[in-house]
Amino acid sequence: MSADPQRDAWVERVLGIKLAPTTTTSKPRLAPGARLQPVWRDAKETVDAELNILANELRDFDDPDLNRIADLGLYSLGQGENVAMMKALIEYDAASPDKRDAAGKKLKAAVEGYRKILTNPFASLIDTNPLGVKVGLCDTLGQALSDIEGAIA
Repeated sequence: MSADPQRDAWVERVLGIKLAPTTTTSKPRLAPGARLQPVWRDAKETVDAELNILANELRDFDDPDLNRIADLGLYSLGQGENVAMMKALIEYDAASPDKRDAAGKKLKAAVEGYRKILTNPFASLIDTNPLGVKVGLCDTLGQALSDIEGAIA
């Protein structure tokens, strides 16, 4: 569910789709100081592969609107959060010990910015798509964000 229960209720009532939870309660799995780029890269590659499967299913309908949705993919939900996340991860992993705290603050801001994508109701719609394609957008990326947050805490 998103942070807006009224919007979630509207989506369920009008569209007939129950939104999946967008947060994870798993404990972080990384030690402080761990390289974080691989955590994000692996999660993103997993989700990208799942999104490609969903995009191909949408294209099979040969509908211009569905083709556009398939072409835009995850990028349509954000406004540069992918770039901000990668930049912050690169800077954090490369930071010397005396600059790690400052890099950690930038990374925390990037994580918070990316989490907004996962609270977008359309992120849940992707995960619960009516085509039955498994996409772990909220779970997979949410866990990676939690792991990153735990490592920089």
